[in-house]
Amino acid sequence: MRSAVFLALILFISCIGVVCANGYMDLFKGDNRITEKELANVITDYMLGNSTLSLDEIRDASYVYIHWNGKPKSIVDSANRTITIYKPIKRIVALHSDAVEALVILGAGDKVVGVSKYTKESKRQFPELSKLPSVGSCFDPDIEAIVSLNPDVVITYVKWPDPSKLEEKFKLLGLDIKVIRFDFYKGSTMKEEMEKLGYLLDKEENASKYVKWFEKYENLVKSRTPEKKVKVYTCGKPLKAFGEGTGLYDLSVMAGGDNVLKGRNGYFDVDPEQVIVWAPDVILRWSYAGGYETDDISGMKTDYKEIVNQPGFENVPAVKNSRVYVISADLATAPSFPVALVTVAKWLYPDRYSDIDPKEIFQEYIDNFLHINYNVSEQGCFVYPKW
Repeated sequence: MRSAVFLALILFISCIGVVCANGYMDLFKGDNRITEKELANVITDYMLGNSTLSLDEIRDASYVYIHWNGKPKSIVDSANRTITIYKPIKRIVALHSDAVEALVILGAGDKVVGVSKYTKESKRQFPELSKLPSVGSCFDPDIEAIVSLNPDVVITYVKWPDPSKLEEKFKLLGLDIKVIRFDFYKGSTMKEEMEKLGYLLDKEENASKYVKWFEKYENLVKSRTPEKKVKVYTCGKPLKAFGEGTGLYDLSVMAGGDNVLKGRNGYFDVDPEQVIVWAPDVILRWSYAGGYETDDISGMKTDYKEIVNQPGFENVPAVKNSRVYVISADLATAPSFPVALVTVAKWLYPDRYSDIDPKEIFQEYIDNFLHINYNVSEQGCFVYPKW
């Protein structure tokens, strides 16, 4: 039972300035938790001028004792690695924009200190965070820039970069910077990743709000998906297949499609003749063109034409029946996934979604989660043909 005097002492400590020292991890030796006695001892030592800990570390220890019951927090990230956090996360480097978007949703944007060069270009979507220092990209991280920002954690994709470009370099430098690998672009893992990151950041309430919103539209689509499903082919530029394990594949299947790439993993080139043989009813193409930052639809239109003008494709059902659709990466493979889910479901089964306007759901997402001044009916290009 914590005494009022002891808690008052902790609160008093948390209001004083910062000094430097070492030894924080020693508090977790033995039973892997901070006890009342241990915390009382380090506070007393500090007050007597004998502390081996900085005041910032004592603040962290006090926070862990009060809010985490003295225990570190652990999760298993999407790369199936156990990540253990021993103190509140205050400084985050996000190596991809999907993580930045997730952090904004969680209300933790103020913890971000460095972003990728691609986030730097996203001035409409991230008007404030795009001003932060660049740390390269998930494909080629700038280790020197990352280290200079003194982050507690770095968030990056499961596949990119290779550990030799990130974790192993931190290890060689003797740095204890946690690397958390979360994608935030796959519908199949989105909710779990949001909940886990929300837990680590003490943002469970915001994570729960997002998950409930996600499930609202996920369940809507499930309830309207017919037993006989539409045959779908998912691809990128020009016809690179997006198979199992990719965000676009997840999207097509969760929207109720029967994807012709079932059983084939990852990204790979496909002969146009094979697409003709598969004869998909719908072709769904992922595109870097469009998105939040441009109002020019021409790039997505070009992507569309590359599909419909393929020699021999005039007899492919998707082309023959005008059921080729292009969707921006900003919408399809990001935390905005439920918007894309309803959009694709409506493309697959238009007669079942006559009462649903995906633009309204998208605006709901922007207003309730991204909190930016952005009108999707007037700004950006997210699908072609246009909504």
